[in-house]
Amino acid sequence: MNLSKIKAVVVDDDVFKGSDIRKALEFNGIRSIVTVRNQEKLWEQIYHGEDKIDLIVTDMQYPLGAGEAVDEEAGFKLIERLEKEKIDIPVIVCSSLNYRIPNILGSVWYNKLNDLDFCFKEVLGKLEKNS
Repeated sequence: MNLSKIKAVVVDDDVFKGSDIRKALEFNGIRSIVTVRNQEKLWEQIYHGEDKIDLIVTDMQYPLGAGEAVDEEAGFKLIERLEKEKIDIPVIVCSSLNYRIPNILGSVWYNKLNDLDFCFKEVLGKLEKNS
């Protein structure tokens, strides 16, 4: 899969982390990136967006809707809903906690000691191999 043709949506309520993720995706060749701060906006993109979404990069803790408190289970709820509704969009978890979650493309541990560009390169390599 040509990464420059991918449309990615980043779900994260932390502006600085979202910016770091965007830079890492751009470094790896992804050019079309939308950042949303809650799941409500993500589902709008999935169901009503103009373009098909090819990749979701999600934090694990953020509000489900505008004005709501942070939901500690938000990322798990997202992955579960995608599976339940049989929506086949690869997911990368990018969190300050080092998660190992089955049935997703991969996880990137958001830690200032990690090279985020390289960590995303490893996971995105799986996407290229699966296409």
